[in-house]
Amino acid sequence: MVTIYDIARLSGVSKSTVSRVLNNHPYVSTENRMKVEKVIEELNYVPNSIAKQFRQKQTKCIGILVPDINHPYFSQLVGSISSECNRRGFKTVVHQTFSSKKLEREVYTQLRNRELDGIILTSSLLSEEEIAECTQKNLLVACNEDFSGNYFDVFCLNEENVTFEATTYLLNKGLTKIGFCSDNIDTPSQQARLRGFILAHDKNGINHTKDYLFNQISTIENGITLGKRLFRNRLEIEGIIAGSDFVAAGLIKSAEIHDIKIPQDFSVIGFDNHPISLATTPQVSTICNRIKDMSKDLVDHMANKMNGLKQIPVKKIYNGKIIIRESN
Repeated sequence: MVTIYDIARLSGVSKSTVSRVLNNHPYVSTENRMKVEKVIEELNYVPNSIAKQFRQKQTKCIGILVPDINHPYFSQLVGSISSECNRRGFKTVVHQTFSSKKLEREVYTQLRNRELDGIILTSSLLSEEEIAECTQKNLLVACNEDFSGNYFDVFCLNEENVTFEATTYLLNKGLTKIGFCSDNIDTPSQQARLRGFILAHDKNGINHTKDYLFNQISTIENGITLGKRLFRNRLEIEGIIAGSDFVAAGLIKSAEIHDIKIPQDFSVIGFDNHPISLATTPQVSTICNRIKDMSKDLVDHMANKMNGLKQIPVKKIYNGKIIIRESN
């Protein structure tokens, strides 16, 4: 096995010079750099990255915890976070928990064993205290979920406020029988949305209808099935906060099948401002979720902490924005 000692001997320079060349250190003369690179090429030398990582006590690898990569929002979020990690020189490993507490805890074990430099947590059914106990002060940053920020860093959208605004918009249009969709009502983010939905009704002196709260609705197929249930039975519901643009697209397709006119007979507001919201007829009114801003900020924050930044946990909250199109 070729070592840096062999490269140093054959190139006629010191071991420290070889090390500086391998680590792209600026303080190496052009002549010596060329000597070392020539020997490296001749010997087809590949640095032992595992040993290097062990010496540096960093893997340069970030774990991203998601419940389901097939979920439209989480696939979009993972893509954005992975891009930002790549920009900062980190590799990413995506772990799907399928909303299993056991699988989630197994990933935290990898973090404690230093197999990962840090974890970006996008969703959890564990409490903040349980997560903190599992991670034992190793680097974890939560995004998407509205945790308190008392135990670890949190970057999240103000889901309660933007859902309040979207619901209020429909109520101000004269709709009084509005539905609400969630993908998993037990998560902090979905609970925040539900609070905003209920608060908008309370502020307007209108009772929300519990029969119009729909859980486990996240895909186009779910939207089509829900639409079939709503439109075939001619329920009195007048509009819906769909929870995602994919659900909204499914509802619009189902409305077409059942001869329900949107927005004349039924109004729809999606969530996430996914490109699919532009592909339906009519186009979906939606909510911008600030994924790009959140991804950049949280990855930069993680990089700073890995480089020695010491501070108490931070919580950064982003304001969403309603984008009005044709579906209401």
